[in-house]
Amino acid sequence: MHPRFASACATAALALGLAVTAAPASAADEALLLHYSFDAAPADGVTVADESGNGNDGLVRGTGAVFTGGVLSLPGGSASSSAAYVEIPTADLVGRQDLTISAWVADRSGAANVAAAFIGAPVASGASFSDGYWLLNPANPSGYVKSVVTNSVNASAPWSTEIGAGATGTPTAGVRTPAGAALYTTVIDGTDGTLTLYVNGVKTAEHAIARDVADFGANLVAYLGRSTYRDAYFAGDFDDLAVYGSALDADAAQALYSEGALDRAVASVSLQASATEDFALPTSSYGATIDWASDGDAIAVDGGTAVVTRPAPGSGDATVTLTATFTAAGQTRTRTYTVSVPEDLTDTEKADADLAAIAIPSADDVRTNVSVPTAGANGAVIEWTVPSGAPVALRDGAADGTRTLVVDRPAAGEDPVPVAVTATARIGDAVRTRDFTLTLQPLPAAGAEEEAYVWAFFTGEGAGAERVSLAASRGNDALSWNTLNDGEPLFTSTQGTQGLRDPFIIRSAEGDRFYMLATDLKVDGLAGGFDTAQRSGSLYIEVWESNDLVNWSEQRHVKVSSDYAGNTWAPEAYWDEELDTYVVYWASNLYDTTDPADRTAVTYNRMMYATTDDFTTFSEPQPWVDVKRGTGRGTIDATIAQVDDTYYRFIKDEASMTIRQERSDDLLDTVTGSLPGTTGAADEWTLVKDQVAAGLPNGEPGGTFTQGEGPSVFPANEGDVNGYDWYLFIDQPSYHAGPNYYIPFATDDIADGDAWEPVGSTLRDRLPENADGGKPRHGTVIPVTRAEYEAVLAAFAPGLAVTGAAPINVTTTAGTAPVLPGAHLTKADGSVQDVAVDWDAIDPAQYAQPGTFTVAGTAQDGSRAPVTAQVTVTAPLTLAASVRCAGGKAVVVVTATNTGDTTVDVVLSSGFGAKTLTGLAPGTAASAAFTTRQAAVTAGAVTATAGGAAIETAYPATTCG
Repeated sequence: MHPRFASACATAALALGLAVTAAPASAADEALLLHYSFDAAPADGVTVADESGNGNDGLVRGTGAVFTGGVLSLPGGSASSSAAYVEIPTADLVGRQDLTISAWVADRSGAANVAAAFIGAPVASGASFSDGYWLLNPANPSGYVKSVVTNSVNASAPWSTEIGAGATGTPTAGVRTPAGAALYTTVIDGTDGTLTLYVNGVKTAEHAIARDVADFGANLVAYLGRSTYRDAYFAGDFDDLAVYGSALDADAAQALYSEGALDRAVASVSLQASATEDFALPTSSYGATIDWASDGDAIAVDGGTAVVTRPAPGSGDATVTLTATFTAAGQTRTRTYTVSVPEDLTDTEKADADLAAIAIPSADDVRTNVSVPTAGANGAVIEWTVPSGAPVALRDGAADGTRTLVVDRPAAGEDPVPVAVTATARIGDAVRTRDFTLTLQPLPAAGAEEEAYVWAFFTGEGAGAERVSLAASRGNDALSWNTLNDGEPLFTSTQGTQGLRDPFIIRSAEGDRFYMLATDLKVDGLAGGFDTAQRSGSLYIEVWESNDLVNWSEQRHVKVSSDYAGNTWAPEAYWDEELDTYVVYWASNLYDTTDPADRTAVTYNRMMYATTDDFTTFSEPQPWVDVKRGTGRGTIDATIAQVDDTYYRFIKDEASMTIRQERSDDLLDTVTGSLPGTTGAADEWTLVKDQVAAGLPNGEPGGTFTQGEGPSVFPANEGDVNGYDWYLFIDQPSYHAGPNYYIPFATDDIADGDAWEPVGSTLRDRLPENADGGKPRHGTVIPVTRAEYEAVLAAFAPGLAVTGAAPINVTTTAGTAPVLPGAHLTKADGSVQDVAVDWDAIDPAQYAQPGTFTVAGTAQDGSRAPVTAQVTVTAPLTLAASVRCAGGKAVVVVTATNTGDTTVDVVLSSGFGAKTLTGLAPGTAASAAFTTRQAAVTAGAVTATAGGAAIETAYPATTCG
């Protein structure tokens, strides 16, 4: 038995003995049916030892259970997952009218329909869940503790019969879920007909009941971490589980808590050995309150904050003793902690430290404006200067406490330019400087057109999902795609929730850098799912940058939301020419508290925005679209396109779960109260089309697009084989009656919301597909140049990337259309491939005369590589012309020679008539003379036609006489 639990058990035994005087002193020990301390991991990886002596060992099922520090941690997961739970034997529970179940539990599921502990009837044949049960959920969907029994039989809806704290019908009856670990003690007293819940030893609810565990039958099931409902598995920690075969009274329930709480609270608190700045002091743990006192001036206690005042420079370090008084159920303990406070830095040291802390990412490869700080952590004011005449200027930064270095890059083709900028730190009398060298890269060469596309996406939840994949189009075709990297995702998060969704790639304003943003969210295994994610989700976005879409920076985990937000979803960005900065926008629920534990229900998503120069430093977030669209519903998933001075916004309306199309000449015009209608000023957002594309075919057999999310709008490349000007891809997941991937629409007129045409039947069979079968959901398609495209293929699909093509030379006779072959291609992985070619149409005039010309074509491989053929046109005869004089008149003489393999008739045409040389045999020649009847002729030409070929030869100007 865990020693911490032993003392509580002894106290409980005493209390029980006093309450039931007829029972022997060991009544509580005899009533203990089961006890799991979780102090040691199962030796066989499965069996959880019962320390009651009754042999009721539990069995770990599924995967992901962790035993450490006397605690069992369960990971949680969807009902269809293999998440771990504990199966508890039930022989000693059958027929029990009176039971007490007590466990220390720390909830990580959040407010959701889950079960930390469950005892009930097995699922009957043909049913989906137990028709009778007791269930403990530390946080029901309303954020209240739930401990209930089903008080009558309703096999189709047993939840409707629940009685107890936080029951389905009375979800806010009882108490809110306490923060952290708490002791939940449920007393089922079937003898007296009561169900009582104690939280941290305090009676919080008591209900009359007509049924108890004995009424649930002789074949019980019992679990930790799940129920028989199809709810998600519970995520949380267990420290000691005890089940008694009797109904403990209030004193015994309180005694279970008091000693155990103090043991755990004391063990949970540790302080840092040294402090140079204020730090937090815990004021509660395991339900125990913690009061603090200090014996030194270097640390003062202000509620839950240790306020640090460092000794003056040169006065030496200070040692402070902090005393914590732990109180639980009227009992107290004290513990002391020693903290060293180093003497303060001198002003010079502070200035130097603040300068040393400055880091300018990619200083040696500057391609955009750079954000720099104006204050240091040690209090120094930091000023920036640039050399006179340098191609760098200063302006106010996007965020408070920053300045922006506005760079003027060298022209394309010039050498990089190094520029030294100086940071001066001032604090007190200290003034210190540090130089930073920025290497400004030349601008990219103009004129490279986009000829293909790259797609960043995620595929949903589950294996291989909630990571980011890339795909590449098959050449200049937005509706036909190659799978890259053998179908494996390329980006996996190592920070935050360690899940990635909704990737968005933007090309920099200068054109030669890419930024990828993604949502920090892992829904797979998250108890409470999207509800939890919107109340206690991430305040961060994930950022990468690249110059070529192949080599990416380290992941940056950047906080953009305020502490009052519950989530930060689907970040996108747009370059605002007028503001000369990037606008980043995303969806957040906002609350009136910064403590997620106090948020009992989802509010509604607002679209928020911030500005940034470098995707490292961001301004404070501001509302962009603040419109409540129903209980827990707002607007999410905005995407932007621009035509001339007009912005087009596509955004999900959560009232209808469809996409709205809006327009404005002012990107940052704010919408509040209600969504815009069809009329308004040009600089206001107005409605173009509600429920875009709803009712159109979605490309699935017999399928219709009804609802969707995650719209991605992008311009078609010049020469895109499908002939459209714009594409709009909309994610239609299964919960919106879709196939769980993007549905495409296209148009030639983005201003007309009714002009979108369904093209899903074309894309459906040409989608990229990950190795696990996942297809693209919420992401971004970005047009790229041929060079960028080939680099992506070479890196992630070398069997597709073309490094060379064998020369294609074709010969034809004049007048005969050349027959062009396929191409012999060499790939980046060294393989070779013979492929068909889609050749450009040839004007017959090109092969009517002998000579050479070039034909362009597209190889019909995965890369749609461009190829060319050199065509040589020959004729079946040669022709020579001259002028002689006869009787003072010029005569043009033409000689034709048959160089072909067949006899031909040759028709000679000149300005002086036409003649035919009939039956000119191969290898023979014949001549004809044209009498001009002129004493002088100017230079001219004679044309010969034979076998469909026409050739021409010249004769000189001649004067006779």
